[in-house]
Amino acid sequence: MTRRFLPEVQALRALAVALVVIYHLRPDVIPGGYIGVDVFFVISGFLITGHMLREVRATGRLRLGHFWANRARRILPASLLVVAVVLLTTPILMPITDWAEISRQGLASVLYVQNWALVGNAVDYLASDTAATPFQHFWSLAVEEQFYILWPLVVLGAAVVAHRSRRGPRALTVALLVAFGVLVAASFVWNLITVTNEDPAAYFATTTRLWELGAGGLLAVTIRYTERFRLARSALALAGFGAIAVGALALTASTPFPGTAALLPVLGTVAVIAAGRTSGIGSLSWIVDRAPVQWLGNVSYSLYLWHFPAIVWFTEYAGGEPTKLESLGLLGLMLIAAHASYTYVEQPLRSTAWLKNHDPRSLGLAATTMALACALTLVPTLRAASVEREWDALADTVDVSTELGGTYGAAAAADGTIDVLTNGSTAIRPNPISAEDDTEIALRSSCEESDLSTESSQVCEYGDPTSDTVVALIGDSHARMLSTPLVNLAEERGWRLLGFYHNSCPFSYEERDLRARSCELLNERTMAQLAEVRPDAVVTSYLGESEFRDTDTGMEPGVKGFANIWNEVHELGARVYVVKAVPEAREKAQACVARNYDHPERCAIDREDAMVNRDLVDKAAARAPYANVIDLTDFFCGPEKCEQVVGNVLVYRDTSHITDSFALSLQPYLAQAIPAQFP
Repeated sequence: MTRRFLPEVQALRALAVALVVIYHLRPDVIPGGYIGVDVFFVISGFLITGHMLREVRATGRLRLGHFWANRARRILPASLLVVAVVLLTTPILMPITDWAEISRQGLASVLYVQNWALVGNAVDYLASDTAATPFQHFWSLAVEEQFYILWPLVVLGAAVVAHRSRRGPRALTVALLVAFGVLVAASFVWNLITVTNEDPAAYFATTTRLWELGAGGLLAVTIRYTERFRLARSALALAGFGAIAVGALALTASTPFPGTAALLPVLGTVAVIAAGRTSGIGSLSWIVDRAPVQWLGNVSYSLYLWHFPAIVWFTEYAGGEPTKLESLGLLGLMLIAAHASYTYVEQPLRSTAWLKNHDPRSLGLAATTMALACALTLVPTLRAASVEREWDALADTVDVSTELGGTYGAAAAADGTIDVLTNGSTAIRPNPISAEDDTEIALRSSCEESDLSTESSQVCEYGDPTSDTVVALIGDSHARMLSTPLVNLAEERGWRLLGFYHNSCPFSYEERDLRARSCELLNERTMAQLAEVRPDAVVTSYLGESEFRDTDTGMEPGVKGFANIWNEVHELGARVYVVKAVPEAREKAQACVARNYDHPERCAIDREDAMVNRDLVDKAAARAPYANVIDLTDFFCGPEKCEQVVGNVLVYRDTSHITDSFALSLQPYLAQAIPAQFP
């Protein structure tokens, strides 16, 4: 039985977009709502494969140009409209620090490679500190468009093989099943490997998602609709919807995904489509056929396009996530935008005879509008570049001194109070737009962490290699961000400075809670090297937000690990200097400072809120009496507020690391706390 209109598929579209939108609005309500994208993937694979099969079976050939022209009329009008609106409103609605990245992701979205742009960023979609742009959701559309390029070629190849075999229609089915099966199996295995390796690329990569679209393709090849087995088909549909519901409610942002967890939405969607039109006991047709459900299915594409920019815009405007009431208001605006986009953009351009009956015209118009959209992506970048040049010139006037008695940076807090701006100047160093590039010498010299496979930690060496005074800087990236002032001190004082850096691994014998890697193993290797080097002093610091695994030490997690390793360093004959973790940065500090360039004091946060896990070092030091604690907090914070700009110097370059300019301004005070010689 041939069915042209599939109301159950429209209902699945409605469910999928509802899950995604609610998840992005209120992830606490549906913690696994992101699986709506997986539902969309299966639907797309099923429908597109079905369209191609009907043509191949009827004519024995597949018109690639016709196929891609249809896809262009269906996909491009609404998506390019959203791209244009986002790009034109970015200078008005978004902070200037985001403009260049929005331009870059806008270009990637126009070219449908947004998923690979995010892979390049190594962004963890579900639990990332990286701020989302209004284009981030285009990653799934990019996966589908790449599928639309590959899949017709696979179908065409299978059709050629089947034709040459001269074994009739069955040969086409066999060829497609073999080709699809191999691709689906390979993609699924690759998906498992990348997820197991905790590679953030697993979420975005076409190679790890192809199996989901391919599952829909396999279903399209094998499905034969029937009106028989009503009870069984109703049960199958119920089981499918149930699997999707379980996934939406049971999975969370911390679930390794896609992995095997993606089988819930994928197999659930396959089950609903395979069940077909149901009736009688257990049938959900009474819900599926409801006008609001079918309408939501119709506008699902436009709703998906508009929902994420709306959320990003609101979050930026309000300075936080929407409340429940605000979420309802936003949802209403999204639905209005989706209806308008579907009614006045999607449908007219999809069905107009001027394009529909002329494939070259459709493809030509698609190429032209995409080229114009690519040009439009330059607007935010060019405007940001103009402002950046102006701010760079101002930043050059801020001369950070590495000696006592300076004016800028930490020196503006040395008298017990903090001057955010000094000498009547509003210049800020570094420029907030490019603050992320203001990095320490260890990063600039590519002195990175070691590989776990090596027998020892990589050692970064500075200063006088022949000196008898050896100082080691050890710890995570928060220890590493002190490398520039300590390298300067090493050169001034004639030290041999050794750096041992391991990202996200504090110098401790206890493991951080968020990492699967063995920080303990890395630190044991570092200790073995210290035993050979016998340093005169060890300087260390760590991320204050670090949480340590509870290993039943009878103490607060982290205390014993710090104390034991500091005591072991002392037993090697080295002085131990522990720099307390810096106060927590304001979320998107650079963006706030950029918005308030002339009044950066507006970006300050309460001192109490900035003090994260501050007493952990003190508790550990109580068990390691030879450890010297260096507390630099008062260079960041006054009695009530912690500033994001101190003495015309931007304090943070990202969500937690300080700029190298501010680290340089701390050098005189580190010099006071750490002696030049160690008797």
